[in-house]
Amino acid sequence: MPYTLIITAAAHKDTSDAYQYYEKQQKGLGERFLTSLTIRYSDLSNHPTHYSFIEEDNLKIFRDCLLYKFPYVVVFEIRKKEVIVYAIHNTYKNPDKKIRKI
Repeated sequence: MPYTLIITAAAHKDTSDAYQYYEKQQKGLGERFLTSLTIRYSDLSNHPTHYSFIEEDNLKIFRDCLLYKFPYVVVFEIRKKEVIVYAIHNTYKNPDKKIRKI
């Protein structure tokens, strides 16, 4: 049974910002970004435990997964039967904190 996907307001803003950026670069590229994100959301809903933890101060709370063909990761947490998406992180904006590829 799929997990319930909850997208925070911050993750919605990240998504909107990325979409607008890509559409300005090339018409239709924002749509390709959204398609990639939608596919990843489906993966997360069905198999959220397949993705690795983000190691920070030895805490294993948050996980991440890379988008296909875009330099973004989805940062999320699993709580019971819910997957809470906190951010759609652009790995180019802060290369010192680049989250590993899966």
